[in-house]
Amino acid sequence: LLRSSIKDETLTETEQKIVTEIKANIAKGFNEALDIKHLLAGLLYQRADRLELKYEKAPIPNWFATDYLKFMFASPQLFQEIGETDNYYNFLNGWLSYVHNNISTNPESELWQAIASLFVENANWIPLYFTTTPNLKNLYVKRAEIIEFVLKNRGFQLDYTMESRPFDRQKIRFGIIKDHYSPQTETYSLLPVFEHLDRSKFEIFLYAIKSNGHPLEQYCQSRADKFLELPNELKNQVQTIRSDNLDLLFFASNITATIKNSTLLAIHRLARVQVTSINSPTTTGMKSIDYYISGKLTAPTETTQEHYKEKLVNLEGSGLCFRDPIAETLPVVKPLRSSWGATDETTIFISGANFYKIIPEMQETWAKILSAVPNSILVIYPFNPNWTNSYQVRPFIQQIRETLERHGIDSKRLAVIKALPSKSDIKKCLELADIYLDSFPYGGATSLLDPLMVGLPPVVVEGNALRFRQASALLREINIEDLITDGEESYINLAVKLATNSEWRQQKRQEIMEKMQQNPSFLDSLSYSTQIGKLFQKLFQEWQNIHAPKTIKSTDQNSLTSEFINRLIGCVNLYEIDPTDQSLIEELRQIRQQIANFWLAVAPQELENTYQGKVKQAYQTLLKSGIQNEPQTEDEQKFLKELAETSMGLTNPKAVNTLLGAMLYFPPSKMLVRDAKNRLPQWLIEDYKQIFESREVAQKLEKAFKSKSPHLPENSSVTTAEVRPEKNVVLTANQTNNLDISQQKFINQLLGSVNLYYIDPSDKSVVQELRQIRKQMADFWINLEVQKLETFYLGEMGKGYQALLNSKIQNESLIESEQEFLRQLAAQLSQGIEAPKAINYLLAAMLYCRSEQLRIEDITKLPHWLLEDYQKFAGN
Repeated sequence: LLRSSIKDETLTETEQKIVTEIKANIAKGFNEALDIKHLLAGLLYQRADRLELKYEKAPIPNWFATDYLKFMFASPQLFQEIGETDNYYNFLNGWLSYVHNNISTNPESELWQAIASLFVENANWIPLYFTTTPNLKNLYVKRAEIIEFVLKNRGFQLDYTMESRPFDRQKIRFGIIKDHYSPQTETYSLLPVFEHLDRSKFEIFLYAIKSNGHPLEQYCQSRADKFLELPNELKNQVQTIRSDNLDLLFFASNITATIKNSTLLAIHRLARVQVTSINSPTTTGMKSIDYYISGKLTAPTETTQEHYKEKLVNLEGSGLCFRDPIAETLPVVKPLRSSWGATDETTIFISGANFYKIIPEMQETWAKILSAVPNSILVIYPFNPNWTNSYQVRPFIQQIRETLERHGIDSKRLAVIKALPSKSDIKKCLELADIYLDSFPYGGATSLLDPLMVGLPPVVVEGNALRFRQASALLREINIEDLITDGEESYINLAVKLATNSEWRQQKRQEIMEKMQQNPSFLDSLSYSTQIGKLFQKLFQEWQNIHAPKTIKSTDQNSLTSEFINRLIGCVNLYEIDPTDQSLIEELRQIRQQIANFWLAVAPQELENTYQGKVKQAYQTLLKSGIQNEPQTEDEQKFLKELAETSMGLTNPKAVNTLLGAMLYFPPSKMLVRDAKNRLPQWLIEDYKQIFESREVAQKLEKAFKSKSPHLPENSSVTTAEVRPEKNVVLTANQTNNLDISQQKFINQLLGSVNLYYIDPSDKSVVQELRQIRKQMADFWINLEVQKLETFYLGEMGKGYQALLNSKIQNESLIESEQEFLRQLAAQLSQGIEAPKAINYLLAAMLYCRSEQLRIEDITKLPHWLLEDYQKFAGN
């Protein structure tokens, strides 16, 4: 009788009186074991969350304990009254906290060990999804800790230290665990995760709890490197997965509802990085799950991270994507409007919201809509087998009919479709309807696709948690935001507007059809795979950054661990994906410094042998990364200057050591060794040529400097103080420390040329390039507004200026055009240091004059920000 679900039937008046009396007696508590007689009676009528039990230290006799605990852990099959979803949440929160606390404080107690096991065997938290409480983290953390406690007591090793990652593994070994790969919502939303991953970067392993050979499973298998049905025993499953030494593992089934095999596997450490996503609609609460992947529209990290035990990471948009590669079958059913009791004038509301989502509050809202639209009916098909194969069909339908009758609505205006054979049959029904009513607070995702496919306007609510934002996120992705509401009142108003304004309804139909024909992002599996693949690379790189050694311990050719090299390669891969990521650039700077220091410490006679070791792969990867084009920090400029001085002329015993280090800092066009074929060691020539003497670089060197820096023209007049702004570097005062790309390239070219000049001041091409840079830098200062001089001088442009000033390019003989230019500067400076724009001309002149050629009689008249640098220049 207890297992018969009779409790889900609506109570008669007589039964309600009996229950009221029982609850009053139960509320008194249990002082003795005999007091449970009222509880025994109450169990036949109502769930634990409705009986207001005083469960703390209740004296439950042994003969009744198991049934009592199953009753306490049982989940509602059908909510019957408004407010029950939140009441259930409050009950479960209190009851589980009580159980969790006792398990934590009495871990050796056989009683509490048994209670924990009963929880794991009986808990089903699907009904918890429908509480209006957005943040369920506290409950799910307790759930996970109880599961962990039970498994440890059964001898399972949950924590695990992974074997060393093979040095020669170039791809991320990516595993997916799923209950099965049959046609189901979870499979459709999983497929875009791996269907189009870059197979040159990922090795894909699929694990199935159960395999049935369905064509969809076969298709999934074709998109992977390995497909494996796991053995039956949990311990064997764990061992099988761990033996594959996975880098990243994705849990694709819902592990937050019932506690099943995939849930128990997720409690274990099975891979270096473990991830789940929206198929689990809440946090798992598990410390073994490192990341939860959502979308910026469904669970933005800045507002919902507190809902998650995992680190929340966002994809662009909804974070949702669906793919069914199996061709739809022809529809079996042939519905007619008349078969639902509708005429051509009847407005048909329809909903595929699942049985569980149609809580009493939802039923009330729909009744209000039908009341406001007299000639209308509601058609529902709520028994989707993806959720369960066992629904309380009869009491559910009776409950909705009673709700309609309370609002004076004929129950014949409700049509219930118990089952539909396929998606094509669902679409046939939807094509007959006028408006789709989504559920709330827990909205639809996959269930919304079918109405959108046929252009049926939906009415949705946007809430404040992921499970309340999926439907609205899909509409936002296709820019149909005027069908999104924020609560019951606006939901009803929108439904009524659509029902009573056929012209607007038809307009929305057309808009939806047009948007759906454009392959929206939630149907674009290729784009989704690409986006999530980049995220997987980033997540794995974060793991490598944490676990890889941060320094090279010695100069032995084999001292570079595979972890360090993997870290380097991972950073370079991510840099190629997003070269603007500052944290990544900083990481690469550190790696570059470590490898440069590594070369400096190698004995010259060991260089070739060391270069042919493991370091070669890491070094070549870093050389080709393009990190040399990033602006150099002050410390890097000093370091590179030291390298340049040592490698100058390649005569120093450690010149090649320093050259190996310097090659990591110079952009290709700024690092040229004259007669490299005869001057460099043979083992280095090919790598040097590939980076620094490529065809592209050679062509680039043949172009005039003007074409390389279009914002810095080679020639500009200085015969007058005013020069049109568009002829100079496009800078504003607030950009001095945040230059745009072209301006930063100019600084990089300047610094590179200065470094080359340090290495070989006799190189005529380098001297010529520095002359051009000097002229453009001088023009910049001349044309700058006086009030902006200090700001720019103290910024990035000022640092470039000082590097050029300190290069001693002034010692080169001036060519004729430079002599004329300097005469013009001298004419301007002859008017005195306090003349308008005199400081502008002084800054330009200092780039051309040796210290003894340019003297300021009264340096106290110089601005404070220039005084110290002028004194260094003049040798004062």
